[in-house]
Amino acid sequence: MSTNVVTFDAYILFTVLTAGFIISMYLAGRIAERRGRSVKIWAWVAAIIGPLALPLVFLFPNLHGKNGDHG
Repeated sequence: MSTNVVTFDAYILFTVLTAGFIISMYLAGRIAERRGRSVKIWAWVAAIIGPLALPLVFLFPNLHGKNGDHG
C-alpha cells in the first residue's frame, strides 16, 4: 500500500471526525438551550467528548418544566 493512500485516508478520517465534533457541538448547545441549560457549557462538553454529549444532555432534567414552555 502506498504511503500517499494512507495519508489521504488519514486526512479524510480527520475531516469526518472534525465535522462530527463541530456538528455535535452545535446540536448539544441547541438541545441544551431548549432544555434550559447553558449553550456555552454544553458546546464545550461536546467539544471534549464529541457526539457522546448528545445523549448525555438528555440525562439531565428539563429546567423549563413539564409543560414544555420556553419562557
